[in-house]
Amino acid sequence: MVKSRRFQISLATASGVCVLVAWSALALAQAPNVECRKTETQPECFARLKCKPNEELEDCQKRLLKCTANEKLDECEKRVGSPKDGNAGQRDDANQGNDRDADQTRRDRDADQTRRDRDNADRERGDRNPRDEGDRSRRQRGERGERGDGGERHRGHTHSFQANKTFGLGLELGEPTGLNGKVFVSEAGALDFGVGYIYDTYYYGDGVHLYADYLWHPVSLVSAPAFELPFYVGVGLRYWDFHYCFMGLCNYGGSSVGIRVPLGIAFDFNNVPLDIFVQVVPVFDFVNGDYYNRYRDRTHLGADLSVGIRYWFK
Repeated sequence: MVKSRRFQISLATASGVCVLVAWSALALAQAPNVECRKTETQPECFARLKCKPNEELEDCQKRLLKCTANEKLDECEKRVGSPKDGNAGQRDDANQGNDRDADQTRRDRDADQTRRDRDNADRERGDRNPRDEGDRSRRQRGERGERGDGGERHRGHTHSFQANKTFGLGLELGEPTGLNGKVFVSEAGALDFGVGYIYDTYYYGDGVHLYADYLWHPVSLVSAPAFELPFYVGVGLRYWDFHYCFMGLCNYGGSSVGIRVPLGIAFDFNNVPLDIFVQVVPVFDFVNGDYYNRYRDRTHLGADLSVGIRYWFK
């Protein structure tokens, strides 16, 4: 009786051990959860799954699930019954809503970062030195002259002129001789002015000369790394207070107000703040004073020729 009872206890104990072993085997046989959690980043998921350093995340997941060589990850998960986010591959509406919220949060964060980057770029542009902008424009203009659209070197190709200087002052020789200044008010438009003297010119005598013109630079005839060669045309006014000689007596005087139409070219250097100009200026004068009283020459058409050099301060 005692032996029979001991046998029953031993049998029950062995049965319990077998059940525990079978349950453990089933638990171990269950496919691991290789899905990344919604709250973790890809590197965190990579570390949690203990993937190898030299393998991709998807390769790591397929290795843990023991997928076949050509089997897709989704098909492998369905075959082995791998759980996803603890719900055996199923997501409820609440999880989908959380995913949408997370996506919206990421989009908002990306938009904020984009705005910050744009603001930083605007501040950097505002902090740039205007002289640096001019230097960069000069280099870019030289590069445009050195290479065409196809990347080939060229010379003599005309294109629209864009000034990279603002204010210049220098000397002018010829008709007249004196000081000359030029101020660019746009990329192709400039104000040109001068004060000087005209010496025994084509029909009057010597005299003080003042003028102011507006110049337009429609085209650059030559574009090279060292210089631009813009052609310009303009219109302006001049005032000339002169004297002249008559029968050996040189105390006669007169004055004129004239319309100027300057035509010229300028060697606009890219690497130094200088330019050299050559111009011819047809002039239509309205004469006053002794000259008019003596000769009754109310109007006169002439032409002035001059060359000059300017230093550009900015």
